[in-house]
Amino acid sequence: MHRRILLAAAACGALSNAFGESPVRSGKPPFRFGVTDVFLHDGAIHLWQDFLQSRLGMPVQIIQKSSYQEALEALRSDEMEAAWICGFPYVVAKGFVRLCAQPGWHGQPWYQSYLITSAGRTQAHALADLKGDVFAFDDPLSNSGYLVPVVALRAMSQTPQRFFRGTFYTYSLHKVVEAVGSGLADSGTVDGYIWEILHQKRSPSALKTRIVAKSTRYGFPPIVTRKNLDQGLHLHLQQALLSAQDSREGRRLLESLDLKNFLLPQESWFSGIQELVEILDGTHAPIPLNKIYETA
Repeated sequence: MHRRILLAAAACGALSNAFGESPVRSGKPPFRFGVTDVFLHDGAIHLWQDFLQSRLGMPVQIIQKSSYQEALEALRSDEMEAAWICGFPYVVAKGFVRLCAQPGWHGQPWYQSYLITSAGRTQAHALADLKGDVFAFDDPLSNSGYLVPVVALRAMSQTPQRFFRGTFYTYSLHKVVEAVGSGLADSGTVDGYIWEILHQKRSPSALKTRIVAKSTRYGFPPIVTRKNLDQGLHLHLQQALLSAQDSREGRRLLESLDLKNFLLPQESWFSGIQELVEILDGTHAPIPLNKIYETA
């Protein structure tokens, strides 16, 4: 399946925006860093640029992509040097990307996928209780926003088409929460990191939702570089991220993202996502539902 996804990416138009010409004056070409709508707001985008320019000592261009497909294609075609992506696209793109750094949420490299529904729907406590819903997915290459619930449905011998009354993609985890909170969707699947931050900030949409179930822990969405990037530049970026908490710009960036630090990534942190991808591809036997979802 992931081969089909990557081929689809090549056919997508590159709907990207470059945020600001770098104020750094030098003869060096800009370091192009990719983000998606999944994690960031405009303020954080500019904080990323300030931090990377201060630490790399070169112009930095932030490129925003509207899907993971577009981000992967940009990395594969050398349109970007690095990007903050999800664990699912990392697993399917290992041939041309490499791990650089792992955001540390509460200092840990893990997060969970949440099934959510409206706050007043108190009788839903498991995926099975969402049968017949209109369901909001995030992105076809999102682990928390697609892969986890689809593999869980496979454990129930179900598909989204048979199990749900209707489905749609928002291409933004924030918009999954908004869709469920507004009643546009009956339920949805979202990155627990995003839901927890929105709830903590008293987002009106998040306050209108509740957690139905939480998945097992998976590797937090990583920062990757294209594999053919100069090794010295890869290591320079990696060191800048690992020491982010030691600089003013780095602390501002981490605070805006509600992250504690960046960690040196380990391949083993993505073994759970690798297993889900193999199940989706049919090269691994399905696993029991209770190995995917815990209760809320």
